[in-house]
Amino acid sequence: MPSKVKTKAAIKKNNTLWTFGQGTSGQLANNAATVYSSPVQVGSLTDWKQVACGSTCTLAIKTTGQMFACGYNGAGQLGNGTLVSYSSPIQVGSLTNWKQVSAGANTTVGVQYSDIGQIL
Repeated sequence: MPSKVKTKAAIKKNNTLWTFGQGTSGQLANNAATVYSSPVQVGSLTDWKQVACGSTCTLAIKTTGQMFACGYNGAGQLGNGTLVSYSSPIQVGSLTNWKQVSAGANTTVGVQYSDIGQIL
């Protein structure tokens, strides 16, 4: 079965975030709805740790444990309690204990750890 994810993202060794592919829903995090055939750096921050792409959204976690999201949000998949879509990264809540995120077609899943290392 072919993947519906037409957006790709990566974090370089210097902790910069890069995206490319289909960005028509704003999921490339560059404040535009466009398509890029080559990787484009997202901002200038150097504290990204993990990234996941869904079919119309991208979520990333910083080294601080904060989660950010962008793209289409019609099913609430950005996790910010609204149905508003964003073409630049917005912080998801105020928590700083995010460890991992995964994205699918219209869903996202994040993993948090407590102060004593338990999965929440």
